[in-house]
Amino acid sequence: MSVQHTNRKGQDYYLSQGLTKTGKPKYYFSTKNKGCALDSIPKDFEIYENPNGQVFLIKKEPQLITCKEKQLVSSALRKNKCVKNYLVDLKKKTLIIYTAEEPPMPEELLSFNILRNINKYLNYQAEMRFNLICKDKRSFYAERFCYRGSIDDWITIGTPDKLNELVNLFIPYLGTDSLYELS
Repeated sequence: MSVQHTNRKGQDYYLSQGLTKTGKPKYYFSTKNKGCALDSIPKDFEIYENPNGQVFLIKKEPQLITCKEKQLVSSALRKNKCVKNYLVDLKKKTLIIYTAEEPPMPEELLSFNILRNINKYLNYQAEMRFNLICKDKRSFYAERFCYRGSIDDWITIGTPDKLNELVNLFIPYLGTDSLYELS
């Protein structure tokens, strides 16, 4: 039986293998179970689902962010009343916070099923991230995404510090217009 992954939107993906131009194996997920489907995940690889539900097979890398650090960020986000829909993603030495706004529809137009499964229909965007700069001292710096057409990139906010200090300082800005005044 081929490797199957159901993403957070309820879509099924199947792992397949192809070849690069140089003849090396390449792995990909497809919504159709056809071609060279694989029965197991290759050694040193793992399934990764990005915040918007796309599924990939990536090489395993050592995790530099601890579970405790991820929980610290998630806990602060749960306390922020301005942010209802969020995801925290880890990439190497970075904790990335994605947020999504619910579609602007009057509730009387939305069925109970859609309301219950609204997460399937949300589109997440990266808003803030915390980058590890010193593994031994566990110091980080914070960045927010800048949406000015000519920039559209990450900009540093504040100064390097311990993660709990940065989280307490910057997470309350998420979901507010004052986030975009930080620089």
